Amino acid sequence: MIGRVVSVVLGVAITAAVIWYLLTPEVLREFRTVAANANWPLLALATALTTIVQWLRAWRFAIMTNRNFALPGLPLVRIAFQLNFLNYALPFRLGELGYPVMMRRAYGQPVAGALGVLLLARIFDLLTVSAIFLFLAAALGLGKTAAGGIALATLAAAVALAPVGLVFGAAAARPLLKNLPADGRLASAIAPSLTALGAHRAQLAAIGLSFTIWLVFGGIAALAASAVTDDVPAAAAMLGAAAGNVAFALPVNGIGGLGASQAAWALAVSHAGVPWSDAVVSALALYAVTLGGALLFGGLATLSSAGGSIRQDGGRPAPRSATTRRR
Repeated sequence: MIGRVVSVVLGVAITAAVIWYLLTPEVLREFRTVAANANWPLLALATALTTIVQWLRAWRFAIMTNRNFALPGLPLVRIAFQLNFLNYALPFRLGELGYPVMMRRAYGQPVAGALGVLLLARIFDLLTVSAIFLFLAAALGLGKTAAGGIALATLAAAVALAPVGLVFGAAAARPLLKNLPADGRLASAIAPSLTALGAHRAQLAAIGLSFTIWLVFGGIAALAASAVTDDVPAAAAMLGAAAGNVAFALPVNGIGGLGASQAAWALAVSHAGVPWSDAVVSALALYAVTLGGALLFGGLATLSSAGGSIRQDGGRPAPRSATTRRR
């Protein structure tokens, strides 16, 4: 109980600090103009397009779990939407804990196996958005000099290839785990992720999907920014989205996802030459789009799963496949 109270207090403090930092008097004055001139249909379209991101995430989960390329079934798509909802509803990434529970309930997948897949997916996500950020930083001249730009581009390529190294290095890493201390407990914690890495073709496909997911999200970010201001180029918006996604992956975040992610967007976009007020307004526009999508579609997914919570198979365990469900 004390831990939960501390988590909530810290989340509120982070959100309050970010609001104080971002909402300067100049930005507050800008909101009147934004509210009057915002393209609300475009914001609604951006919100609707977030469903594509969640469907792609569900497909990646299916590939990583089943090690084949079958499209995800409705239960797994629903889980992807619910997971996104939980990550906004709960502070400090506590929503991630819902994934193994939902996978066990829907498919009978062991908790350790589901956690291994989720951990690996998050590692792919972090490396992917970091590579996109570094590449865009180089392209937008944030390296300041030619040498700095080359260094950023080289680092971007290295980070982009790191997931591939993980896939092909997993087999070599397994024997080393036996020599780890702590009576094998660390090895036991890592083993499910290494097992998930075992199918090379499937995991390489998952890496490709990771780039697709975050490039689509970057496009949504550019769309949301263009709905509220003309001063955020698409490349700058994608840079801000990548920075915000790296920050959102941190264990310390605010209430309802409002915190480090928006601050990271504003800082990255302003360094790309966008005025501070436009950087903040566009950050909050994307936040409204992602939060609205998470609450709307995640809420609908939760309601639909509640309606289908009673099994129709006579109480027999659900199949372990993440793409089909026995009727």
